[in-house]
Amino acid sequence: MHLTSTTQATTTLLLSPEKVLRSLALIIVVLLLADVAGIVLDGVLRYESRLTRILMYYFTFNGESNIPAFFSSVMLLAASGLLFLIHLQYKRSAPDSYTRHWFILGCIFLFMAIDENTQVHERVADFVRPRLATDLSGMLHWAWVVPYSVLTLAVVAYFLRFVLRLPTYTRNLILVSGALFVTGALGLEFFEGYLYKRYGIDHLYNRILYCLEELLEMSGVALFIYTLLGHLARYGTQIVLAPEDSEA
Repeated sequence: MHLTSTTQATTTLLLSPEKVLRSLALIIVVLLLADVAGIVLDGVLRYESRLTRILMYYFTFNGESNIPAFFSSVMLLAASGLLFLIHLQYKRSAPDSYTRHWFILGCIFLFMAIDENTQVHERVADFVRPRLATDLSGMLHWAWVVPYSVLTLAVVAYFLRFVLRLPTYTRNLILVSGALFVTGALGLEFFEGYLYKRYGIDHLYNRILYCLEELLEMSGVALFIYTLLGHLARYGTQIVLAPEDSEA
């Protein structure tokens, strides 16, 4: 991303999908290394120090209201904004029966960004858990996975035809990014619940799974953002900030 001056009065902001992806990947790697360092120092070496406390408080992937959680929320919010932008583009230039799908996807990602920060799914788990006949040896301990799994299947069924109609490159990347995110956000939760009930939340096995879960989620969203930016770029989308009465 860089600025180029086209005239004395106009500056163009160039946003490269590749550069955005590299930047997001770099941040993810830095956060991953910090989390792994915390796991090794606290969970393996049992090394008590200020550094260990900082890493475990601010950088653990299994934390709330810390840097990885904030970064995940920002990425989800950015993805939501891009989806709303694509919706506006298609609504004005090529409206069809699938235009609304971009808007609905934007709302879904907006909810996920809010959920990441406010932990809505934890409140759902508190409501669902007492109503389950069994937790399947802990695999359903994080009980929010039950309604969220049903909603995920409903979303897949609703959007499948829409995704298959997208250009091949966009379609394939969306499928890959979606698989990464769902595997992390839902798939690993079943195993985490089992290990939590068997060993406790701070066991090394659980910490490794939480690390892998968040890594998959972040990677999926980063790839999705790259896909949306690339989709906009291939269709020549330009964003102009100007007063409403401007001829621009």
